[in-house]
Amino acid sequence: MSFSIMHMVIAKTWGGGEQYVYDVCAEMKNQGITSYVVVDEKNFQFQKKYKEVANVLTANLYFAAGLFSVRKIAGWIEKYNIKILNCHSGHAMLLCMLIKKLSSVRLVMFKHNALPSKHDCYHNFQRRYVDAFICVSQLVYNLQTDTLPSSEKEKYYLIYNGINTKRFNKYTGKEFKSHGKYILGYAGRIASDKGIEVIIEALAVLRYKYDDLYLHIAGTDEKGYINVLRNLMGKLNLQDRVVFLGHMDDMEKFYRSIDVLVAPSVVKESFGLVLCEAIYCGLPVIATNSGAQREIITKNQYGTIIDNLNADSLAEAISETYKNKERICIKGENYISRNFNIEITAKKLIEVYECL
Repeated sequence: MSFSIMHMVIAKTWGGGEQYVYDVCAEMKNQGITSYVVVDEKNFQFQKKYKEVANVLTANLYFAAGLFSVRKIAGWIEKYNIKILNCHSGHAMLLCMLIKKLSSVRLVMFKHNALPSKHDCYHNFQRRYVDAFICVSQLVYNLQTDTLPSSEKEKYYLIYNGINTKRFNKYTGKEFKSHGKYILGYAGRIASDKGIEVIIEALAVLRYKYDDLYLHIAGTDEKGYINVLRNLMGKLNLQDRVVFLGHMDDMEKFYRSIDVLVAPSVVKESFGLVLCEAIYCGLPVIATNSGAQREIITKNQYGTIIDNLNADSLAEAISETYKNKERICIKGENYISRNFNIEITAKKLIEVYECL
């Protein structure tokens, strides 16, 4: 492939979608394909991170949805011979459509949210104007295409999210666990829709039953929600049982320091990158049945799915994992490598790009 690709990243905090772009760029680089990532000129964290795997271009994306940067970005499209523009957020869609109008780029929209398709005038026009839609799970694909005619479905592709397994091989066979403690782990955005408060409430239910139970939280605070969690911890007298680790670059070290990953999201999840990462690192996982999690944890292999989330149901799932900790041995490397590997994701993306 002799052309370059561009990713538009308009988010402000690092999450699964941003990690996905990073891993795709890294794999494309391995295959000799040049990637450009456009981020906001004031988001220095993203600029530093993406420079590891791609060429970073900066524009004012946070003011007026980046619309004042349209001509600037369209100029880069022509200058760097960029054929594919990847849009990863609905908030950037109008910006990307205007860029396409001013250039010769092909526009690809990634569907990272588990939402049904909309049929208002704007979204009907969007489906005609966008060249391809990438759905990151079967759930997302079904939600997006169930109400569409066959002619429109042709633009939609199911390409599973994948992880860069090479990022999780530095400490194979090593552990960083705290002796005498059984550690629950959460990784992701610290936000109200992730069910973190339910983990804290479940910990309160179990603390007298298991006095070695602790919770470690890795992730970036969103809109000050960490203060809500700290207040809850104070009310339940759990300040000494919960540790906030902040953003972590070395996620493998985090996974190998905990005993089980808990991901009790209360909204429909389009996929579950952290579930794949944890399983690859040999951890059992506990997740809710709120989205595409069952596409990863099939038939309760590699973890437990909770249908009705509350403190008691989560405490029961944690307790079962705790009681069986001596015989639970998760060997998920081959499973994740075969099904949710970024190499597979990148290969399928390239096949779509070459057809546009």
